[in-house]
Order: sequence, then C-alpha cells, then structure tokens
Amino acid sequence: MTRTITTALLQVSSVIAMGAAAPSLAQTSADNMASTEIIVTARRQEESLQDVPLSVAAFDKGVIERFDISDLSDLARRTPNFSYSANLSLGTGVPVIRGVGAPRTGAVQSVGIFIDGIDTGNSSGLNLQTFDVERIEVVRGPQSTQFGRGVLGGAINYVSRRPNLDRLELEAQAELAEYGQYRFEGRVSGPVADGVAVSLAAQRRNLDGFYRNNLSGADTGGGNSTIVVGGARAKFGSDKQGDIYLRAAYNKENYGAPAWHQIPSNTQTGPAASQVWFLGQLTGDPALVSHNADNYRGLDVEYVRTGLVFEYDFGGVVLSTLTSYNNGTQLLDADNDFTSQPDLILGNNIFGNFRAYLLTDLEDYSQEVRLRSDGDSRLFWLVGGYFREEKFRQQDFSPVGANGSSNVLSTVPNRLDRDTRTLGLFGYVGVELSPGLKITQELRYSEDRVDESSTPRSTGITGSFGAKFTNFLPRTIIEYAASPDHLLYASVAKGNKPGGFNNSAGAGFSPVPDDLKFFDEEEVWSYEAGFKSSWLDGRLRLNAAAFYLDWSNIQVNSQILVGGLPVGLTVNGGEADGFGFEADLQFRASRNIEFYGGIGYSPVRVIDFTDSRIDRAGLMTPDRAQVAGSPDWTGNIGTVLTVPVTERTNAFLQADLTHRSTTFATEANLAETGAQTLVSMQAGLVSGPLRFTAFVNNLFDNKVIDSARAFVDPTSFRRTFIAQLPAPRQFGLRVAFRY
Repeated sequence: MTRTITTALLQVSSVIAMGAAAPSLAQTSADNMASTEIIVTARRQEESLQDVPLSVAAFDKGVIERFDISDLSDLARRTPNFSYSANLSLGTGVPVIRGVGAPRTGAVQSVGIFIDGIDTGNSSGLNLQTFDVERIEVVRGPQSTQFGRGVLGGAINYVSRRPNLDRLELEAQAELAEYGQYRFEGRVSGPVADGVAVSLAAQRRNLDGFYRNNLSGADTGGGNSTIVVGGARAKFGSDKQGDIYLRAAYNKENYGAPAWHQIPSNTQTGPAASQVWFLGQLTGDPALVSHNADNYRGLDVEYVRTGLVFEYDFGGVVLSTLTSYNNGTQLLDADNDFTSQPDLILGNNIFGNFRAYLLTDLEDYSQEVRLRSDGDSRLFWLVGGYFREEKFRQQDFSPVGANGSSNVLSTVPNRLDRDTRTLGLFGYVGVELSPGLKITQELRYSEDRVDESSTPRSTGITGSFGAKFTNFLPRTIIEYAASPDHLLYASVAKGNKPGGFNNSAGAGFSPVPDDLKFFDEEEVWSYEAGFKSSWLDGRLRLNAAAFYLDWSNIQVNSQILVGGLPVGLTVNGGEADGFGFEADLQFRASRNIEFYGGIGYSPVRVIDFTDSRIDRAGLMTPDRAQVAGSPDWTGNIGTVLTVPVTERTNAFLQADLTHRSTTFATEANLAETGAQTLVSMQAGLVSGPLRFTAFVNNLFDNKVIDSARAFVDPTSFRRTFIAQLPAPRQFGLRVAFRY
C-alpha cells in the first residue's frame, strides 16, 4: 500500500540532503551513526533520495531553519550548480541550474518554482514560502515530462508541512540581528477529530537595510513581510487509504530601493562617443548608492496561494490530483536610473530622475490528474493530464518626460495584457528487465497558447498578438541498483520554454518594429549519467552526476535604436552547449562530528552569439561565450561539532564556506563580478525543546558584488553597468521552542 504522507514525514530526518547542510542537532542520534533515509517527491511520488535516478538536493525543515534559507539566494549558496542573481527590476531575479537560466530581463524563467508540485508561475512573492515548509527539493536538469513548461534548467519544489494527525505541535522562534533585522514566527498543529487535523502558522520579519542612501542618509535595501498559512488534512476510508490536504497562504511584502548603483565604462572601444565598455572586475562602492526613491513605495507584493492535494489508493492503482488558485498584486514604484541625478531638460522632454511605476495583477488556476500503478510489479506506469490558465495585467503609470516633471505619474498608462493557457498530456511506462535493472520511458505533450495585447499611451491604439507553441518532451532513464547501497543511472531528456512577443507597452521610449515583435521557444537536450552510494554502514554518502547540454533558440536581451533612442527587446540568440558535473558528500566521522559539502561545474557556452549592444560598442562576442550571470564553479563545505553538556543538553559549533566563481554582466565576457567566497559560523545550545543560537554571516566581510548587469545611463545614453552590493558581515541571535 502507498506510504502515506505521515509515514514519509516520520522518515525524513534532519540529516542534510546531499551538498546542503548538516543534521539538526536536536535530532541527531548519539547511538545510530548511519544517515537516516530521506524521502523526496522529485518524480511526483514519494521515494528515497538514494533510489531516485536523478540529481537532487533536498533540504529538510531543520536545515531550512538553521541556515535561515528564506529565499532563492540562500538556497543557491548551498546547492552545487545552482545560482541566483538579481535582475534590473526590483523583486525579480534569474535562477540558473547547470548554466541554464533566463538571460533576458523579465523573461519566463528556465527554472520552475513549485509549491507541493503546483506551478507558482512567478518567483516574486515566493521568498517567504520557505516558512512552514517541510522540505525543499532542487532537481537538476530538464524536468518537463514531470513538471511541464519552463523547467528546461531544472525544478525547485517546496513541500509544505502537513498538519499533524497524531499529536499536538507547538513552535515559536524569534531572531534579532544587526541592521534592524528581526523575525518572529509561530505554528500550532494537531488533530481535531479522528483522521482530521489542522494547522495555523504566522510570521513577521523586517530588515532596515544593509546600506544607506547617500543622498538622504536613510537606510536602503530593506524590507518587511507578513505571512499567514493555514492547513487542513484528513485521512479517510476503511484503511485510511484516502488523503486530502488543503493549504492556503497569504503574504504581504514590501521591499525598499535596493543597494544597487551604476558603474561607468572604463574603456573607449571605438571612435564614437557611445563606443565605451567596462573591461575587468566591477567593484561595488557603498558611497555610490544614491537615489531619489526614499518616498517611493518600492515593491509592494500581496499574494493569496491555495492548493488542494488529493490521493486515493484503490489497491494497486493510485489516483492523485492537484488543484490550485493563486491571485496576486505587485506595485513597483522605483528610481530606475539608480542615481540621485536631478531632472535634465532635453528640448521639450525632461529626463534624469527615471521613476518607474507599474501595477501588475496576476491570477492563475491549474488542475492536474494522475493515475499510476503501485506495488511490487515488474511493470510500472503513470498517465496524467494538466491544464493551467494564467492572466497577467500590467499598467505602466511611469512619468512622461513632457509632463513638466519626471516625478509626476502619468494619468494614462501603457497597458499590457497577456493570457496563457497550458495543456499537458503525459505518462511513463517502465519495466524491471532483471533484478535491479530498470528502464523507464516518459513522454509529455505540451501546448501553450499565448495571447497578448498592448496599448501604448502615446497612440491609444491596441496591438494584439497570439501564437500556439506545441512540443513533445521525452525522457528515457536506465538505472541499475548494484546493491541496496549503490545505484547507477543514465538519462536523456528534452525541455522547452514557450516563446512570446515584444510589444510597445513595455518597450521603453519607442515601439518595436513589426519584424521583431515575435521570438520563438527555447529547447534543451540533456544527457546525464550518475551514481548514488552509501558506504561505511551508512556513515558516508557520496552522490555524483555528469551531464552534457545542447541548448537552442536562447531568449536573450538586445537593443535597437528607434528615433535615436534605445529600445529593449528579446531575440533568439543562438545556441549553447557544455559538459559539467556535480558531486555531494556527507560523512559522519563520529557521533560528535560531521562533514558535508558539494561541488558543481557547469561551463555552458553560447555559440556564435551576436548582441547588438556589444556590436555598437565596437566589440565582438567570443565564439564560445560564458552565459551572463552564470558561474562555472559553485560549491560549499562545512562541519558541525556536537559536545554533550548534560544528558539533555548539547553544545554545538558549526562552520560553513560557500563559493562561486566569477560571473559576467553580458556575453561579451569583459565586465565581471569576480569570484565570491563566504564564511558563516554559528554556535549554541540545544536543551530539550529549546534551542539557542548565535550566528555570524559573511564572517570576513567579503565585498565582492553579488551580480552585475549591463545598463544605459538614461541621462547620457552611454553604456554603464549596475552592481548589486553583497550583504555585509552580520551578527545575530535566535531562540526557538519546539513541542
């Protein structure tokens, strides 16, 4: 019979998933030195991590809480071959797995973000969903057959905490740290009737900001948030073979102006005044953080996310459904030139304090149905269907230069409306050819219908676009369990991401020419081989995978000049390929000391790519260019020492080092961030239900910038670059109670 969620949760230990972090000290067994089994749902059903023929990193709730993994940046620092860098729009970013990301600003992501297997459709508003989460799974490589559109790089699945059917749970935590950071949260869960349980959790957090706005002296880069999550779960049937779980989450967030600043080009690359570029390593300078946005609203995000998970075991066949409805609003009110420059009058137009004001409404509904075999048969299978509808509505009230001031909002917005309807039919069939040897063939038919209309305020004329993108997405997996502790596997998989449109409403100063309004979908083929192993009676775990990627029709940023002014657009920028690998290690040397770590290498290179921005500067893109924002090397290593103080009290000391190699601002591979290495430490006591922790992040105050993007100074139209400053050294305290 299918293992229920309750059984799985009991099996999930606080041992780190490979390459992530150490076990929860409060739950480490002094008598059992073997690592405990970790249950994951990377293939949309519960399986042991060591039995899944995929490259997966998993983080349980103990690791999430101890490392304060609250957003994708935190997650990336502890996952080999996963990186996350900020984009030029506040509250957005680019997740990259194995070198595959979304190089263009505002693009549909190439890494899918899911909650309980439900597509979020948008990474904004997601960072606090790590609260009230049982585990996070990072699945590397294309996952289109299981998860659908937009997962050609990989998938990140947040598995929420179910209400406890067996006993009452009470939890509370408080955190205080430098720079006005605090967090307070609590959770209660337990049964209310036989087979029925509910839960309620809430969190409030704040950060004043790590830097100051040098124009006003006010803090900048901060934010605050409130989240409330409710859950209800019931098991029913004569043998409790039915399981239904409802989750509803509300979060309200605000982010102030970020700690970003412009860096001018340092090299004349051609005879024209505009032919300039930056060559070398970009260096952040807190003294250059200056903007006019203290009285702007920043980014306001408000979301309601609901999901209904249903499963029923008919005996040999299991029916599963996922139903979701999400609704959100985002208001962006920002200084978009990242400077404190005053208004500049050019003819009848006013430029300088480039205020951006965009109101976005998002709504989506999805339904998925799966029917799969269950049991010990040599033949196993699954069939399913998927439907999703997403509505995107955006109004741009950003000031018009001719209105007398670049601070005054327009009364007539640019409008952009986009409707996306996705249909998926999928399934797999597998067979055990001989003891331990299995082959599985998966296939998904994916259909995306995208309809978009835009109404520039300059004309008031609506332009409409529409296209349907279809694809067949296969994956073949061969696996061989040489022993209960050793698994070998190989796979071939295809992933895709739908195309779309450039349009007047979002094109800046001028409309996009007709012949550039459409861009095609992306595709990637992945070839992977790996192993999972356990040694020394389970004290040592070593997992590794090697891969080759063939990535085509990449959607990238470009620019053209219309009426002498730059217009941003998206084009299909060629192809990319690359070999790479990742490896994860966990070793429990004794009952009191453990080592863990991981390393990733993903040197994906763009082939024969032409960027109009680079061409106009008189430069050439390398024949094989490193993808912008994507490091070749990522890794982490750490250790935790546990010292018994009394029968019920342990002291602990933990140290962690994370590293990523340099990244580039563009595919010109000339302006780079430099390599970044961060060291963090924490120490404390665990006594019964209480845990006390003192921590320091970025111990040596590494000042290498987090990311960089090419930019154009709106007042001079000369090439500049935007640098994102890193979080500085920070000390703090946490107190947690668990019952």
